[in-house]
Amino acid sequence: MEKTKKSFYKIFILVLVILAIFAGYFFYQNKLSSTKKTVIQQQNLTVYFKFTDQKDFTKQEIAPGKNALDLTKKLAVVVTNGEGVNAYVTTINGKEAKSANKEFWAFYVNGKQSMVGAGSYQLKSGDKIEWKIEKY
Repeated sequence: MEKTKKSFYKIFILVLVILAIFAGYFFYQNKLSSTKKTVIQQQNLTVYFKFTDQKDFTKQEIAPGKNALDLTKKLAVVVTNGEGVNAYVTTINGKEAKSANKEFWAFYVNGKQSMVGAGSYQLKSGDKIEWKIEKY
């Protein structure tokens, strides 16, 4: 009987030690995972931005995964027709591109007119974003 009791206690202690090891491992992994997510979320993109009437580009910080329209709305009062990837910018900071005058807001990325809308263009670090009123 005494021998059975000792064996039971040894097995019980062994099970507790194994559970403690697993609990510590999973706690550590969870903490490590959340730390990595925090570090990734804090790495903002550095982009440069300019409107037609500005002389130079200004350096801007924005979260990864944002598009050029998000950046523009962060820096200016923007009026659009449509939303998201289908948004067509008509007015920036009160300056309207008038269709009666055959004007539109042209969106440039790194010196070239974009082939996609501002709501579709995913920003990359170092991008130079520029808006100009042009005629068609």
